[in-house]
Amino acid sequence: MVRSIETRLKSVIISRMNPGDDILKTIERVAQEHNVRSGQITLIGAVSRAKLGYFDRESGKYKEFSIDRDLEVVSGMGNISRLEDDSVVVHAHLVVSNDEGRCWGGHLMGGCEVSVTIELVIIETASNLRRARDEATGLNLLDIK
Repeated sequence: MVRSIETRLKSVIISRMNPGDDILKTIERVAQEHNVRSGQITLIGAVSRAKLGYFDRESGKYKEFSIDRDLEVVSGMGNISRLEDDSVVVHAHLVVSNDEGRCWGGHLMGGCEVSVTIELVIIETASNLRRARDEATGLNLLDIK
């Protein structure tokens, strides 16, 4: 059964990342600094290294891959929530493109490095989204009651 909640917009936070920044760590830091409990994120810009992954259901782990070259971030989206211990969780996916338009996409992993800039928009919601461990997958999934 699908579970859902309704919430309202609380604030919009706009941030610009600098060359060398780790995208995932920077999103987590911005969310922590602004005390974001839940929200939606979008981002665009450019990276010098993309580190992406996909969840392998058989092994129950993320398989990571890297593209070590200048790439354009053509799409980045995800959400922000919190674990029971109040730590920030960023769940985001990224699509990057080379100079010929070839694209790679996947789960945003730590190690994606900004080359020129990343423009981040966080649309904070009034809800307090939590994640809880799902025994079937071993993942921390949204705990919507």
